[in-house]
Amino acid sequence: MTTGSRPPPRDRRFAVWIGSIAALLVAATAAGFVWLPAVQAGRDGPGLWDAICSAIGLPSRDARAAAVAGAEPPSNVAWTAATQQLLAGANPGRGAALAAASCNGCHGPAGVSDDAIFPNLAGQSRASIYKQLQDFKSGRRDPAVMGGYVAALSDRDLSDLAAHYAALPVPGTARGQGQAQQAPVDAATLRLVDHGDPMRGIAACAACHGPMGFTAAAPRLEGQQRAYLEVQLEALASGARHNDIGAQMRGIARQLTAREISGLAAYYAAAPAGETDSRSKSTRTN
Repeated sequence: MTTGSRPPPRDRRFAVWIGSIAALLVAATAAGFVWLPAVQAGRDGPGLWDAICSAIGLPSRDARAAAVAGAEPPSNVAWTAATQQLLAGANPGRGAALAAASCNGCHGPAGVSDDAIFPNLAGQSRASIYKQLQDFKSGRRDPAVMGGYVAALSDRDLSDLAAHYAALPVPGTARGQGQAQQAPVDAATLRLVDHGDPMRGIAACAACHGPMGFTAAAPRLEGQQRAYLEVQLEALASGARHNDIGAQMRGIARQLTAREISGLAAYYAAAPAGETDSRSKSTRTN
């Protein structure tokens, strides 16, 4: 008669492995949900949750709290069916006449400024130009200069101006005209353009402005004046400009360093129409 065989002894390494994994999970949970929020609570930068929200395009808790508290909206423009019909039916010819009377002195007859502090308007979308003009008129964007030009203009006037500039060809650059060799773009700038920096609450520029610096839903950046881009990013960072819906650009600009602002402004200013993406790809392979 044989007795039952004993079960094989357990391998202690398996228990050690399971215990190590469990300890790592506990440590990661504690660091992510207890230690990091506690450390970031007293900092000027975004907390962990705000960084995640910003990275995926959602407004931060501060922005939502301001809205709940009854703060004035950053813009009075409402994208209703009536507004869209107004823009769709705008008259670019009439807008050209209005521009000749008051806009060409700063923004140029072709929508390209001779002064780097004034933006190029040629090729911007109707919606983008219309919103900015309305914000200048309402005071949501600093009206110190533009306010006097748009104060007496009607909604139809503003929509016609927007249609006029949207119909003009996008300005080229010295690189696009073969007059100069563009310096390679540094890897840090390309990372911000393509991927952003989620842990600092910086979404990728391309997420809103498109991989080539242009989408219909956001201001065109390609071929824009470098000095103008730098000034606007600095104004958004300081809060001097505050007409961005959801405060998304203010949240991003506050996290950028002076070097990053300069690099991004140079990147988009040097990109002729339709070549931003191809320039990025060629730089990555070098």
